[in-house]
Amino acid sequence: MNMPAESSPFAFPKLDGSNYTSWKEDMKVVLMDRGCWSFIIEEDKPCPEQATEKEKFEYVWRKQRCYTTIYQGIERKFLPLIRHTTDGKEAWNILKSNFEPTFKARLVVLIDEFFELKFNPEEENIGIFCKRVDEKKTEVKKAGFEIPELLIALQLIRRLPAEYDHLVQTLYRLKDEEFNHREVEKELVNEAGRIQLKQKDLNLDYTENAYTVGSFRLQETRKKSFERSGAVLDPSRNLGQYREIS
Repeated sequence: MNMPAESSPFAFPKLDGSNYTSWKEDMKVVLMDRGCWSFIIEEDKPCPEQATEKEKFEYVWRKQRCYTTIYQGIERKFLPLIRHTTDGKEAWNILKSNFEPTFKARLVVLIDEFFELKFNPEEENIGIFCKRVDEKKTEVKKAGFEIPELLIALQLIRRLPAEYDHLVQTLYRLKDEEFNHREVEKELVNEAGRIQLKQKDLNLDYTENAYTVGSFRLQETRKKSFERSGAVLDPSRNLGQYREIS
């Protein structure tokens, strides 16, 4: 039975042993926001002797905060790993040595994530999707492998909604030297604009048709209502012969 995830004081989950890659990036941002990241990258030096008491206090406070922030960001079962220290840099390195995937394992995960990327038109526009593909490509490169240009371009178009089918077929016919992810991205953004305009036109036509049909039905209703209201005039009769039809 899976235990429920521990609540986190931050806007991202605590380190649970399987999410180190994303946790590391999120925790880095929190430490930067709190003025503590410089301790991790060893850019923060101890205060000089001539520093004021306030400066010395603030230095110690930030150094302690670096450790306590990391401490609060990991699940309780992993706390024994860093309880013997109060130094944020040391705690960071301990967690890194225990949870950071090896080179090959890390590369496999990143490549899988790259090829699982899919455009979701309900949550993003095509430009954001292209940006996600580019960012994941960069992550893979930093991990030691460069994805071929052909595969990057294909990833951009291989899982698109049906309204992009015509463009996809056109892109497949590009010359090899023209088929690159920058060119594909440009065509996708242009096509997204055309699709958006077409959808607006369809919505406008639908509104106009609905108005026309509604007006016609209103006229028909009024006509029938008048006919049922009572009198039908016969020009061959005089007013004295006129009778009401029930």
